[in-house]
Amino acid sequence: MDPARKPELKQKLLQFVPADGKPIGNGNLRHLIQRQLASSGDQLADEDYWLLRDSLIDDGLLLTGRGKGGSVRRVLIEKEQPTSEAISPAEADLYDAFHTAIKTGYAPANGLRRFVSEITARQGRRVTGGKWTRPDITMIGLRTYAFTPGKRLEIITFEVKPNLDSALEGVFEALAHSAFANRTYLAVHSPGYEDVDDLGDDRIVQECERFGVGYMLFSDPANYDTYQIIASARLKQPDPENVDTFIRAQITTQNQEELREWLR
Repeated sequence: MDPARKPELKQKLLQFVPADGKPIGNGNLRHLIQRQLASSGDQLADEDYWLLRDSLIDDGLLLTGRGKGGSVRRVLIEKEQPTSEAISPAEADLYDAFHTAIKTGYAPANGLRRFVSEITARQGRRVTGGKWTRPDITMIGLRTYAFTPGKRLEIITFEVKPNLDSALEGVFEALAHSAFANRTYLAVHSPGYEDVDDLGDDRIVQECERFGVGYMLFSDPANYDTYQIIASARLKQPDPENVDTFIRAQITTQNQEELREWLR
């Protein structure tokens, strides 16, 4: 493949991927572009197809999927349809203050000096692939260690709930994020929470500790001094492919570029 033709061929390949987000098998997609090019006297080797496909994945335009030989689908932005996960107004009202408190309080308290963070609950209404695949807040930090070579990204997600009544479901939402996150937290707003011995709800604590989900309570979303971590978030090691898919689908292009720059 002539490198100068790579942008042109990527666009030709992309046009065969359904615009509605439905998957198409690699075999079918490869056949379609090879047949189109053959009609004009060109050829595309199988290995060149994979290079083009992977380049579109790296650009954040395609995601991989299941099927015989594997498949791909477009990364879509929903314009009219609501998200698959309903967000209550009371919960949504907490996001901005919570996000600020996490950046200015949680990050330095946990040694995160370089990080990006987003309110992913509002992230462009991206199609995420199912229920409980979109955290409310996502923080991605760069970790380096004195005696462990290399750089490592750590994804930390936060599922925010406006009260204890909705917290139990939040445990399982946060747990679902372990598929792509290294640490997951359930964060519950409890305006009357002051006593450090008051854990909120024993069942919630038990479930969080059983699954390794972090549990924090806070009374003032804007003030990290009112936050207390009741149960620590256990470090998970998700499949790197799930991590890549999550970042491409949920994190803004600007922050993706910053993450790439850190890892160079």
